[in-house]
Amino acid sequence: MSLRKLAALFLVVALLGVAGAASAVERLSLATGGTAGTYYPIGSAIASIINKYVPGVEVTAESTGASVANLKMLRNKNVDMMLGAANTSFAGYQGLPPFDDKPVKNIRGIACLYPEVFQFIVLENSGLKTIYDLKGKKVAVGGAGSGTERTAKLVLEAHGLTYDDIDEQFLKFGEAVTALKDRLIDCAIVGSGLPTSAVVDVSTTLDIAMLSVDEKVMKPFLADKPYLMLYNLPSGIYKGVDEEVLTVASPAILSCDESLSEETVYKITKALFEHTDELAAAHAQGKNIKLETALSAMSVPLHPGAEKYYREVGLLK
Repeated sequence: MSLRKLAALFLVVALLGVAGAASAVERLSLATGGTAGTYYPIGSAIASIINKYVPGVEVTAESTGASVANLKMLRNKNVDMMLGAANTSFAGYQGLPPFDDKPVKNIRGIACLYPEVFQFIVLENSGLKTIYDLKGKKVAVGGAGSGTERTAKLVLEAHGLTYDDIDEQFLKFGEAVTALKDRLIDCAIVGSGLPTSAVVDVSTTLDIAMLSVDEKVMKPFLADKPYLMLYNLPSGIYKGVDEEVLTVASPAILSCDESLSEETVYKITKALFEHTDELAAAHAQGKNIKLETALSAMSVPLHPGAEKYYREVGLLK
């Protein structure tokens, strides 16, 4: 064989090798949220960690409409992984509204991330002191069908209030805070990571207060709701909030399609918790992503790959 033919053969083999290596990359999509929220930067940081530390896996973080939209995309196999509120993910898996027409049975949990805290914000001079005082008031309960709206409705019901007792306003949290500033509503219910920038903004221009939930009614109410937990909003988190406020929280969770292999999800989970410092550097909520709370309110079945990792590190026995 001539040197020219031999060189050509080597070139073909090399190109085939490169093509084979490229085809071996597992490309995954991660549904997050809007670019102005928390899901997108956290999701982008998670994707970056996976791309850096899990050989053969390439993840792209996609900006989306957040929890409800992500669950529908996961159900329809349009994405491989997603971020979503634990309460909304629970509703998706169980087939509760807005998923009662078609549940999301293919969702599997990887990790609970940071707490999304439900904040009942009022103006300090409103005279409103407790959740019970919201009877007959204009209350922004979240976008229709959103995780915030579902949780707001539950908390109100625990205190004996239904939508028949309030003038509910279906506003997203940015709209709700603006409406509160304009005194168009009496209370804005916001479910978000802390501190919430929109709430920080309103607290610098207006005197605000936070309503506490009633611990006596909430403890038994939450007993059968694994996706919710009592949470103490720390004093000083916002201007004017000078005491701890008892409320509820539902963690954001990282989930995936059940079809992902055990080995891939194991490596993803391992990489995530071995590099939490990079999450903390990427976003303020990153510092709240900790191994010890990875299963704190897991509301969907755990993926076998994640379970393998948690058993390896002793989080599961």
